[in-house]
Amino acid sequence: MRKVRVSRLFLISVIALMVASAQAAVEYNLAYNGAVETVNGAIYMQWDEPKPMGTGVIDAFVAMQGTTGGSQHGYNTDGAVEFDTVSGGHTHALLLSDIPIVTLGGTNYREFLLDINQNPTHNILSLDELTFYQAATGTLTGYLPDFVTRNSTNPAFGAPIYDLDAGGDNYVKLDDSFGAGSGKGDMLLFVPNSVFGAGNYIYLYSMCGDTINGADGFEEWAVGNGGTVIPEPATMLLLGLGAVLLRKKK
Repeated sequence: MRKVRVSRLFLISVIALMVASAQAAVEYNLAYNGAVETVNGAIYMQWDEPKPMGTGVIDAFVAMQGTTGGSQHGYNTDGAVEFDTVSGGHTHALLLSDIPIVTLGGTNYREFLLDINQNPTHNILSLDELTFYQAATGTLTGYLPDFVTRNSTNPAFGAPIYDLDAGGDNYVKLDDSFGAGSGKGDMLLFVPNSVFGAGNYIYLYSMCGDTINGADGFEEWAVGNGGTVIPEPATMLLLGLGAVLLRKKK
């Protein structure tokens, strides 16, 4: 029997491909009407608020704007802003007491809203990093981004209370085509109230556009409105279950 020699370089290439495949980011798709996904206990919901909710209308607590075609990241603080964070009234400290509590399926959540700002020819954007921290002061700065310290203690901010990437690399696919541009919310986020503990101030660090690049203006985070216009819990949970089943069939 003829022996087949396999080069060391070929083996290294195969192993590298296997490792890359195993480490591929998991996509959570909110790019269709009514989409609901659950990631590490938090509920992500596609949203198309009919009334104006863009810059100057919603009370954003952090806004980011990077270069066109690239990623953008930042966090809220009353201290010196960093990265692509927009200064001024668009970014400020956030009190835990200002974040509304919503009860869904018997569980209490804190409600947030994300408004992405794309254009009609480039309406898809990825949310690649999302990490929450809690502290006694609203002026923290000197953040070490989570793509360096994922799932570990951040020197200036401590351990995260919620991380989109806990347990693996995840991203959320967002679609602005339901009403492109700034002017309404695009995603509701419900973070379990149980993760919030001691500390009056909440910090939200996020990165958008790393997997699917952005193409327009601000990305803004605001608190929700207390759940007065979201679907009934049973409907929302059924939508989320359907999304999970569809993913398993792929």
